[in-house]
Amino acid sequence: MTHIPTTSSRAPLKKIFGRHFLQLGDKAKAWQPTLTPAGLNLIVATYMMVAFNAAFWGHLLRLFEGAPMNIACFGVAVWMLTFFTLSLVSLPLLHRPLAAGLILLAAAAAWYQDHLGAVIDKLMIQNVMNTTVAESRQLITVPYLRHMFLTGVIPAALLFWPRITYARVRGLLWRFPLTIAASFLLTFGFLFINLKANVSIIREHHELLGSYQPGATIGALVRYAKMELRAGNVEVKPLGQDAAKGPALLATKKPVLLVLFAGETARAQNFGLNGYSRNTTPELSQLDVFNFKDATSCGTSTAVSLPCMFSPFDRSNYSHERFMGNENLLDVLAHAGVDPVWVDNNTGDQNIARRTGARMVDVTLNPAACAGGECTDAALLTELSAQIGSITEDTVLVLHMIGSHGPAYYLRYPEGFAPFVPDCRTAEFDYCSQQEIVNAYDNSIAFTDHIIASAIKMLDQQDRVSPALFFLSDHGESLGEAGLYLHAAPMFMAPEVQTQVPFLMWLPQKFQETMHVNAACLTDRTSQPVSQDNLFHTVLGLMDISTEVYRPELDITANCRTERTPA
Repeated sequence: MTHIPTTSSRAPLKKIFGRHFLQLGDKAKAWQPTLTPAGLNLIVATYMMVAFNAAFWGHLLRLFEGAPMNIACFGVAVWMLTFFTLSLVSLPLLHRPLAAGLILLAAAAAWYQDHLGAVIDKLMIQNVMNTTVAESRQLITVPYLRHMFLTGVIPAALLFWPRITYARVRGLLWRFPLTIAASFLLTFGFLFINLKANVSIIREHHELLGSYQPGATIGALVRYAKMELRAGNVEVKPLGQDAAKGPALLATKKPVLLVLFAGETARAQNFGLNGYSRNTTPELSQLDVFNFKDATSCGTSTAVSLPCMFSPFDRSNYSHERFMGNENLLDVLAHAGVDPVWVDNNTGDQNIARRTGARMVDVTLNPAACAGGECTDAALLTELSAQIGSITEDTVLVLHMIGSHGPAYYLRYPEGFAPFVPDCRTAEFDYCSQQEIVNAYDNSIAFTDHIIASAIKMLDQQDRVSPALFFLSDHGESLGEAGLYLHAAPMFMAPEVQTQVPFLMWLPQKFQETMHVNAACLTDRTSQPVSQDNLFHTVLGLMDISTEVYRPELDITANCRTERTPA
């Protein structure tokens, strides 16, 4: 019998790569750990609880101060909740990619939570979804990328190193649900040890679980998706289809132009007209304006406040679904034969002008204002000038400002315009002192003052239209108070710096006479509280629009007009 020698499958590799290379591969393989799915989940859950939950542990230690057993039980319960979440995805092929995604999600959320004091809820997710590319670039800084690489990318990549011993199909059918059920029961078992105290803390202190990662972010994503699904399926109800111009508006010989500057992130506390120690409004202080010093916003983010102020709903009755299911102020104006025009220098109209039309600023009209890649609000002055020259009918012109949008406040005003120095010249606050951050923010407010004052002067010098002007900011801003930066804090915990906003009107003498406004009465009204709830009805009142949806009790000027059009 002829003997046929067998050749090891490794022989060709030895010839190609050499014996030493294969030995190195064998050694590396020997170091490769072997884990069960549950073992991997225990490691990942522990890592996420340690690396991404500094804010959660801080709240827990504060709320259960002096009760170490409660701290331990609650902490273990939340750790088991993390394990339970990972167990839900512990299937072959899905397990490691989804676990890696959770690590990256938690890493990103933890950065903004720890560095800016952000709370990740459905409205924060809504803000993220509405963020422009330019805004995103300002938030993705070098320290953020370093954090994501070290705490997110590397740990996520390491998930693919060990060998995972998944059960065969028969074993998977009972082990997978059993692990999920056991971790779920253990989560509630540890909470049940002191159920009364734990339930009370959870109900009264939303910031505790609101800071837990990745749970808070996963919950926010689910709630945002449900909100958008509901809003996307609603049928839009008509509003104010009976709207008509009143006698005062019909009697005007020139088109009435109400310019509404919808501000961005201007807080009342840093507005010079409101008594701020710095004169951040030097130009407006020289003009005859009605300044309402006690004005509050509907929300703490553009995605909430802007639609809310144009909706017929007050803050207590406003929701995204209700807004999407109803027409708004611009629609009512259109029904009355008033032309609503929306020009945007921010993140868009937030669906306010989806039926009446909106457009972004025309960069070609003012290249100098847009030379830095983003347009400053000087571009809106060029748009206003163009609108004045073309208006032939009564118009409400909404100019949506970029204003004081952070964190890159220094981009909101042009080079050479910095009355307060040194100013923070980066979007990464860790590189700036607190005073430099405030200086940059105050510079942006001062530039807003310049824009609004310039618009008033422009309107006052022309004779084609009968003009008036509003300025109302959408929300305020935190500048480090209580460790918070930027905005979008949930309303239940939002500080006043995020909810107190500037609100002013400029009504020239001719407009006052046309619309029968008593200036002395309105001056007295400026000392009383107002809110964004008043905008809808005040615009209808001042524009002399008669409609059944008009509510005079919410019209700031209603009692200051000597001849009022009945609703």
